[in-house]
Amino acid sequence: VAPPQDLQITDPGLLGSLDIEWKPPPNGDTFKECTVKYRFEYHSAGDRDWKVIFTKKLKVRVGFDLSRTAEVRVQTLLEGRCTEDVEVQSDWIYATFQVPLQGKLESEVQNFHCIYHDWDYLKCTWQPGLLTPHSVHYGLYYWYEGLDQAEQCDNYVQEQGMNIGCTLQNLSQAEYKDLSICVNGSAATALLQPFYVTLRLHNLAKPSPPKQLVVSMRAPEELYVAWTPPSGKTPPQCLEYEVQLAEDDGEDKASWA
Repeated sequence: VAPPQDLQITDPGLLGSLDIEWKPPPNGDTFKECTVKYRFEYHSAGDRDWKVIFTKKLKVRVGFDLSRTAEVRVQTLLEGRCTEDVEVQSDWIYATFQVPLQGKLESEVQNFHCIYHDWDYLKCTWQPGLLTPHSVHYGLYYWYEGLDQAEQCDNYVQEQGMNIGCTLQNLSQAEYKDLSICVNGSAATALLQPFYVTLRLHNLAKPSPPKQLVVSMRAPEELYVAWTPPSGKTPPQCLEYEVQLAEDDGEDKASWA
């Protein structure tokens, strides 16, 4: 069986979510007694592993780190009566995509860090790049599946008049999806390299501490510890608690409850 044709990658401006499409192999209509599927694989340059999608469609949308080259490949899979129910695989076809990056690498923001507080709001912070002029103006843009287009942060954290962070709320529709973020900067005297990252909110969640801690002795050498769950929107099934005890000698011991 022949591979697909005309593999193309296009950027719809969604901060790393790229559209990849291809055409069926030539003479595909001769395989009426077989099922034609495609094995699509993708990763960003430098990643060792490929992510895999099996599909009958001719187009997919997947996320990449746009600071690196996007690499994709696809092959035809044919199985059915025409192959005596044995899966036949074509050769691969390949394509790459690279956003034209501006500015020097040292102008990209540093120490980008995000926390999803109490399953309620996301706070991201960063530091200026090493080669960033003092007059820089930073902007954070984000996108997830369900938004028509990328949106800009409207609640920045500032330090000495410079945006060094952003708070995003109302992200419940982004939970368990890829959240694409770009932080770019503008300055009159220099070109700055944008920073791209893809996040998953549930991997960044940080709950508040438990409340109403009660400690009592129920019997000799039996310590009773109780508390109530923290406030916030963190799903109860996602919470674990760690109890730390200190003996008279000061040595800490920890156990899960």
